[in-house]
Amino acid sequence: MLTTPAITALGKSLPESRIDLLCSSSAEVVVRGNPYLNEVLTDRGAHDSSDLKELVELVRQRSYSCAVVLVNSLKNARLVRKAGIPFRVGPLVRWYVPFYFNRVVRQRRSRAEKSEAAYNLELLAPLGVKTDQLPPPLVIPTAEALSRAGEILASAFDSESDFPLLVVHPGMGGSALNWPQERWEELVGLLAKSGKYRVLVTGSEAETELAVRVSSVASGNNLVQTITGMSLEDFIGLLSLAAGVVAPSTGPLHLAAAVGVPVAAGIYSPVRVQHPRRWGPLGKSKSEVFLPDVDCPGKLDCPGTGCEFFPCMGRIRAQAVFDYLDSNLSSGI
Repeated sequence: MLTTPAITALGKSLPESRIDLLCSSSAEVVVRGNPYLNEVLTDRGAHDSSDLKELVELVRQRSYSCAVVLVNSLKNARLVRKAGIPFRVGPLVRWYVPFYFNRVVRQRRSRAEKSEAAYNLELLAPLGVKTDQLPPPLVIPTAEALSRAGEILASAFDSESDFPLLVVHPGMGGSALNWPQERWEELVGLLAKSGKYRVLVTGSEAETELAVRVSSVASGNNLVQTITGMSLEDFIGLLSLAAGVVAPSTGPLHLAAAVGVPVAAGIYSPVRVQHPRRWGPLGKSKSEVFLPDVDCPGKLDCPGTGCEFFPCMGRIRAQAVFDYLDSNLSSGI
């Protein structure tokens, strides 16, 4: 998600160049249809070297003149050198980088001084790409996904289809602190009580139990439904139909902002490397991030019980998030 601004900047700066992207097969749908890419190649992931030999041969055959590694890993570093690419750009963040890259950009991403997308954009400077303006993320839903999402919503909400759709996505992979479950429940309860919105609680298949628990506070209310386990392509289509989205610091929030959901609310941790300065949503949405009002001592992780504010995420009030959503959606933003 946060590499797409760099792709846009590269495409605009070098319009005559052929630009291909290598990403994991699971992420391919995010860049599908990107107008700045000629082709998308997929692999088993930046940290899975089991397909390295085949990738080296594939990349060597294409005779690329330059490689920019946005996702740092030893696999990617070995790939671009073994494939014989003459101009190799990468972030100077690991000891092995000078052995595989001949153009390096020193970065201290753990300081979280700017957006992750801005760090990615910096890696294009050796190619002469201007890095002072950050393009918005770009995600394009397919017509098929939009159609399927519309059918899903029509089936889930029956006659209440005229109410604005709010997507509440309480789960995440654990890369940052999340809101306590009871706060997610409070928010869904407030939205349900208002009677003004269709509320769809979503999650991955693994997050089904959490999504069901969160939505159960409005049991019997036809304006609150739960859907989990959607394909990423269809989920992008679903977000494109939403009036608002609430999610923690995770992919769905970035997707919502990128596809232009009018109002987005993000629940964020105050730990430095998890802070919205680095991971906040970018895009066309009117977005607001909510984080505990504490002077967090955590730099790389939450200090836990060693911190005077622990646990702090519950300090974010569900009423504040509801008020933000309601005031903006009621005003027609």
